[in-house]
Amino acid sequence: MKNYRKTDGNLPIGGQLALSLSKIQAMNPVVFTSDIVGDLSRELESYAPERIFVLTDENTRKYCLPVVRNDKIGEERIMTIPAGETHKSLRSVEMIWEILSARQARRNSLLINIGGGLVTDVGGFAASCFKRGIKCINIPTTLLAQVDASVGGKTGINFNGFKNEIGIFSAPEKVMIDVTFLKTLPPRQILSGFAEMLKHGLLCGGEHLKKLLGVDRDVISTAGFSALLKESVEVKERVVTEDPKEKGMRKSLNFGHTVGHALESAAIEEGTEFYHGDAVAHGMIAELYLSVLKKGFDRCLYHEIRTFIQALYPVYTPSASPEKLYGWMLHDKKNEKEGVNFTLLEAPGKVSIDNYCSRREVTEALEILSKRD
Repeated sequence: MKNYRKTDGNLPIGGQLALSLSKIQAMNPVVFTSDIVGDLSRELESYAPERIFVLTDENTRKYCLPVVRNDKIGEERIMTIPAGETHKSLRSVEMIWEILSARQARRNSLLINIGGGLVTDVGGFAASCFKRGIKCINIPTTLLAQVDASVGGKTGINFNGFKNEIGIFSAPEKVMIDVTFLKTLPPRQILSGFAEMLKHGLLCGGEHLKKLLGVDRDVISTAGFSALLKESVEVKERVVTEDPKEKGMRKSLNFGHTVGHALESAAIEEGTEFYHGDAVAHGMIAELYLSVLKKGFDRCLYHEIRTFIQALYPVYTPSASPEKLYGWMLHDKKNEKEGVNFTLLEAPGKVSIDNYCSRREVTEALEILSKRD
């Protein structure tokens, strides 16, 4: 079993990383901007108009595309998929491929993905396969996509009822983040992204976690929030740069997701809307509970964090049985042997990967989700 420890107050998990920030940015080209129109125009200078394609969903086409619209972006090369998790599907990818082919996209074409995690995941996957790979730029427009989905090169779709069952690692040419888009989001969408930020805080510990636990929800999505967002993105960037293909340290980023993805799979089966961040928030409660049982995580701190999460997110009672949720967890991509593989915490900033928990322990953790302290 491997342990990844935080050894410096200014670094996330993994100890002293030898990579400089400039090298990290070169491998994971994330750009924070307050001039998305100007920066995108400069990126498109080397592309002929007929080689530029855009992917949106029905919401970002209405609210976000007008913000970044460029003279080189032709209407006939704008593709729109329906919003919602049920459309993170092979059919959406096929639609993108059909249009790219019909509009004679070539290997030197560019796909600009404007939207949340659904758009960047589906668009990135489609781009990675079309003609064995065309370039793409991600412009994430939700907090969740800005802090998580657009960073690290994971792409994919849901398949056969399972979350992110099909996918590939394929880094975008660039990720352009502008917090201005957050002003268009409802509070629940903001909270969905904040759950991933809280996960990053638990993984790195220290001052970053303290800031997150003390954040005023009225500050979220304002200009002053961008510094905290940037810190969170840097946590993930450093982890991904050290372990791009999830062979070791990157598994730490799955904290809260083993349970969370099972909850999402239940929602997909039922056809109900359930935000990814809500699922991760509840997943972190369950997996912190397992951390108390298995890794000696401080019980008082667990209750403090659980209370904080439950004050922000509604109490969730899984409609699927613990047995069925456990069955979905058995399909988790981290599993390399019998049972379910969890990322757990010994303490904030002290992560332990590859922990296999018993069915009884998992069931016990699931049962506490509908309870309050």
